[in-house]
Amino acid sequence: MTIKAPRYSDTVVTIADIINCLEQKVQLSQHSIATSGVVVGDIGNVVTGILIALDITEALLEEAVEKGCNFIIVHQPIFVEPLAQIIPESYAGRCVIKAIQHALTIYVFSSNLDHLGRGTSHRMANLIELQQTRPIMPHKVMLYRLTTFVPPHATKPLMQALCQVGALLATQNLTGVAACAADARLEFAQESQLAFIVPMPCKEQIIQTLLHVHPYEKVTYHLEQVEVIVNSTGSGLLGTLPIELPAKYFLKYIKTKLTLAHLQHTNHFDRPIKNVAVYAGSGGWLLKEVLHKKIDAFITTGLQYEQFLEANGKTLLIDIGYHATRLGLKRLILALLSKEFNNIVILRCKTITNPVHHIND
Repeated sequence: MTIKAPRYSDTVVTIADIINCLEQKVQLSQHSIATSGVVVGDIGNVVTGILIALDITEALLEEAVEKGCNFIIVHQPIFVEPLAQIIPESYAGRCVIKAIQHALTIYVFSSNLDHLGRGTSHRMANLIELQQTRPIMPHKVMLYRLTTFVPPHATKPLMQALCQVGALLATQNLTGVAACAADARLEFAQESQLAFIVPMPCKEQIIQTLLHVHPYEKVTYHLEQVEVIVNSTGSGLLGTLPIELPAKYFLKYIKTKLTLAHLQHTNHFDRPIKNVAVYAGSGGWLLKEVLHKKIDAFITTGLQYEQFLEANGKTLLIDIGYHATRLGLKRLILALLSKEFNNIVILRCKTITNPVHHIND
């Protein structure tokens, strides 16, 4: 069930409101939570403007100040480990000091948005014309299943009340229960067995509503946690090329289609390339899944030397660099926020933040 975020067209918006909206829409996975969050700043401040970037640099912070944006959303963390010192002699220290001096809040948003169905992996898959796409790693959602019993006359009011606070009716069955009459004879009364799907954020409100609306003084219910695999969404994409290509020509094909100046790859092998996986981010954590599914080629970035050794001869492993995989990410975040916050200035940065350059002879 999708829980709609409130719209903020005519109200004062704080940085916390922006963050809550993003995280509610995207529902960060455990893989993303470790690298996402506020790096510096006060989330209680009222937003004067939002600047969306891929990386934090001093030049980017200056652009934010010039444009009156006090909230910066970036994809790449400034530092991987906590800083022992915040001093101007280090790149991260200078950025933190400048952000504090100008009351800027920096938020790292490392999710690649694939599970929304329009992430940068989808952009890459479209550019190389992959067909019959599906996620490499399907999205898993933790939910609750709520089961309760109610007399038939109270079934409809209870269903309406629970659905209004976020529950989704799963099943409804009519059952018979034994009851002891006044003269000690057993009689059978009918009850409806109702089962609901309960999103985790709504659990407490749904239980309180159940206890309040249910006609019995003592309410019997069962709540169990379930994991649901959503095969239509997830991390990365698998698909097939329109035609098979020899590995050598496939590398030239993706270099042209993705407008790449540089890429790294494992050795060529004899079999043609037909089944291809793409992941717009550090895809090393998906490598075992790709090898298990015997994919012909895997396009990603952030790979370690040992992973090239592991994949060599099994799949054509291709690292196209961080910048190439993240193209289009700023536009996607802008589109997410613009629908909810139409009274705030939201900009994509103009500063070129990519620090990696290659010599092309």
